[in-house]
Amino acid sequence: MPRHSTPPVLIVHGGAGALSAPADRPGRRRALLEAVARGAAILRDGGNALDAVMAAVVVLEDDPLFNAGYGSVLTIDGRVEMDAGVMVAEQQRDDAAFANARTQAPATSPQGSRSLRTRAGGVVTVSRVRNPILLARAVMDTTPHVLMGGAGAETIARRAGIKLCRPSDLISPRARQRWLARNEVAGAHGTSSHGTVGAVARDRRGNFAAATSTGGVAGKIAGRIGDSAIIGAGLYASAAGGASATGTGEAIMRMASCRAVVELLSRINPSLAATRIIAALRDMTAGEAGLIVVNRRGQIGYAHNAAAMEIAMLDLSGSITHLAPPPLP
Repeated sequence: MPRHSTPPVLIVHGGAGALSAPADRPGRRRALLEAVARGAAILRDGGNALDAVMAAVVVLEDDPLFNAGYGSVLTIDGRVEMDAGVMVAEQQRDDAAFANARTQAPATSPQGSRSLRTRAGGVVTVSRVRNPILLARAVMDTTPHVLMGGAGAETIARRAGIKLCRPSDLISPRARQRWLARNEVAGAHGTSSHGTVGAVARDRRGNFAAATSTGGVAGKIAGRIGDSAIIGAGLYASAAGGASATGTGEAIMRMASCRAVVELLSRINPSLAATRIIAALRDMTAGEAGLIVVNRRGQIGYAHNAAAMEIAMLDLSGSITHLAPPPLP
């Protein structure tokens, strides 16, 4: 553990969009709290931010109440096509610099002997893995590439030991019913569930990780790719902090929302940064979106302009809470 460590933090979102049905709200709340609890257990035991966000997102991908993994909405032709991405900003000790520092006086600080390394991986339009976030990590960990799709992504899954499934195995009864309703009544209400799920963490060592996963937009054209796996749009991590986005992917990509919000963290706190970027997105694109953000001090921020967005978090005090913050005025 670093000499001057900050308590770990983690924030998770369940998508920004329409209000969920009253019957779904208790289950969504439980799942978000469980996602944070899984990640928090890793962080409290001294684990890293990457493992924490992975554990949190897997919980939500496995829950049919969320539009990711098994709960993914269907394309216009009734298939599941999922996108997911992960990015880390990790402190790396420069051993040569550290050795030189030990032979000189005054000694350099531990911070001065460290450098930052960023890594990222993502997958798009995948239909044969239950947890696309695991495949996104495999792209990051086992290939020289950042973004993979189609047969290439499936090959990586096999090599990484990630079990492949039939595309039909990923269609939940809930998603099938909504797809049928959409086909029967053009523009049927309630067919577009809440969007993307995501998580951002900072561990005790100062490492950041962001992970984002989605089934996309209900009734989308086959092959459509949203923001969730796009570095700088649906997720981003740097020395300044990390962020995950949810909402209208086309608007989020045009604004490069996650990179934009992280770049503000050197000047303003995460809550204000998130508010500014969401307001700009609303004004410039007329889209709906939400952001969750963590800075290097472990401060958490979030904002959205949709009808609803739910979050859960482990804050600096060690408390785990669930919130449904109101949209921007």
